[in-house]
Amino acid sequence: MRLLLLLIVFANGVLFIYGQGFFGTPPAEQGRDPRPLSQRNQTAITLSAPLVAAPSITASPKQK
Repeated sequence: MRLLLLLIVFANGVLFIYGQGFFGTPPAEQGRDPRPLSQRNQTAITLSAPLVAAPSITASPKQK
Protein backbone atom coordinates (compact mmCIF):
# COMPACT_ATOMS: atom_id res chain seq x y z
CA MET A 1 0.00 0.00 0.00
CA ARG A 2 2.87 2.38 0.78
CA LEU A 3 4.45 1.58 -2.55
CA LEU A 4 1.25 2.46 -4.37
CA LEU A 5 0.99 5.79 -2.50
CA LEU A 6 4.61 6.65 -3.27
CA LEU A 7 4.10 5.73 -6.91
CA ILE A 8 1.04 7.99 -7.15
CA VAL A 9 2.85 10.89 -5.44
CA PHE A 10 5.84 10.46 -7.75
CA ALA A 11 3.62 10.36 -10.87
CA ASN A 12 1.77 13.44 -9.65
CA GLY A 13 5.06 15.31 -9.21
CA VAL A 14 6.31 14.31 -12.66
CA LEU A 15 3.06 15.42 -14.30
CA PHE A 16 3.15 18.72 -12.43
CA ILE A 17 6.71 19.40 -13.56
CA TYR A 18 5.80 18.48 -17.14
CA GLY A 19 2.73 20.73 -17.08
CA GLN A 20 4.75 23.69 -15.81
CA GLY A 21 7.17 23.39 -18.71
CA PHE A 22 10.36 22.27 -16.99
CA PHE A 23 11.02 19.80 -19.85
CA GLY A 24 10.36 22.35 -22.60
CA THR A 25 7.28 24.20 -23.80
CA PRO A 26 4.30 23.53 -21.54
CA PRO A 27 1.46 21.61 -23.20
CA ALA A 28 -0.90 24.57 -22.74
CA GLU A 29 1.42 26.81 -24.78
CA GLN A 30 2.20 24.47 -27.67
CA GLY A 31 1.04 25.76 -31.02
CA ARG A 32 0.79 29.38 -29.90
CA ASP A 33 2.76 32.22 -31.37
CA PRO A 34 3.24 34.97 -28.81
CA ARG A 35 2.38 38.36 -30.25
CA PRO A 36 5.04 41.05 -30.06
CA LEU A 37 4.30 43.95 -27.74
CA SER A 38 3.66 46.26 -30.70
CA GLN A 39 0.69 44.11 -31.85
CA ARG A 40 -1.13 44.00 -28.53
CA ASN A 41 -4.14 46.19 -27.84
CA GLN A 42 -2.43 49.35 -26.74
CA THR A 43 -5.64 51.36 -26.42
CA ALA A 44 -7.15 49.06 -23.79
CA ILE A 45 -5.57 51.06 -20.96
CA THR A 46 -5.58 54.84 -20.77
CA LEU A 47 -3.42 56.72 -18.31
CA SER A 48 -4.61 59.89 -16.62
CA ALA A 49 -3.74 62.02 -13.62
CA PRO A 50 -4.11 60.27 -10.26
CA LEU A 51 -7.34 60.84 -8.37
CA VAL A 52 -7.21 62.79 -5.13
CA ALA A 53 -9.10 61.25 -2.23
CA ALA A 54 -11.96 63.34 -0.85
CA PRO A 55 -11.76 64.30 2.83
CA SER A 56 -13.40 61.76 5.07
CA ILE A 57 -16.90 62.60 6.33
CA THR A 58 -16.48 60.33 9.33
CA ALA A 59 -13.67 62.45 10.79
CA SER A 60 -13.97 62.98 14.50
CA PRO A 61 -15.81 66.23 15.36
CA LYS A 62 -13.96 68.90 17.25
CA GLN A 63 -14.85 69.04 20.91
CA LYS A 64 -15.62 72.41 22.51
